[in-house]
Amino acid sequence: MKLAAIDLDGTLLDSQGVVPQENIRALKAFSSNGGIVTIATGRNSISAKDVFAQLGVSGYLISSNGALISEMKDGKIDHVLRRSKIEVPILKKAFYLAKEAKISIIASRETQDDQITFNENALVKDDPYYQHFNLQNHSFDEITAQLDDPSLSYLKLALTDKNEEKLKKIQVELEKEGIDSVFSDPHFLEITPRNITKAHSLLFLTEYLGLSSEDVMAFGDQENDLAMLEFSGLSVAMGNAQEHVKDLADEVTETNDEAGVANFLNDHFL
Repeated sequence: MKLAAIDLDGTLLDSQGVVPQENIRALKAFSSNGGIVTIATGRNSISAKDVFAQLGVSGYLISSNGALISEMKDGKIDHVLRRSKIEVPILKKAFYLAKEAKISIIASRETQDDQITFNENALVKDDPYYQHFNLQNHSFDEITAQLDDPSLSYLKLALTDKNEEKLKKIQVELEKEGIDSVFSDPHFLEITPRNITKAHSLLFLTEYLGLSSEDVMAFGDQENDLAMLEFSGLSVAMGNAQEHVKDLADEVTETNDEAGVANFLNDHFL
């Protein structure tokens, strides 16, 4: 395998949102042996590049569930290979459905995340995934008044609530409107630009690098990883992954708290 595509939350990061040292050592060894390290995450590029910097390797970053693809050098974005934005009609429909359901919205630009909160008590503030956002609070009217401004580009929407059933219900409503969404975390239902997923971005990246899907191994744990796992020549689910993710994967490794990424790499490639 020439390229390792690795999700962050629930995969490379432990349950506290920290990269285990075993994972850092394994990815450094993989990179030293000629492997291409690629982080593929629902997180925005600001948060994800900080994690990449801890690895001490160069490689590629697929952030915002595929909306931004960047080459990484010395822990920094060297250049952006592709960026995609959500179309305005999709934004408007998703915003109004979320308002009706009183589900909070985090709309991610490249450099900040605009938050609209309908119920402060329903936010999962103790979740490491929530804590990575670079949040700027706004009112619903303030944001929706700007949606037609062409200078305002959103790469991803995250609908978030403590009540998972509410999120599952609005996922059905979004689907009725022709809007695809995936869970990046049990409390975060996310919308990306049309026809943009981690898998679409991996396809773009492999073509850019002159590789094929058979050269890729992917690690993940949540619904937003399914397409990436299905695309890859070798798919690995974490021990803590959802059951339908494990069912799809070729292999299942240890949990994220047991440095499952490092254990798999050490056992099979190092």
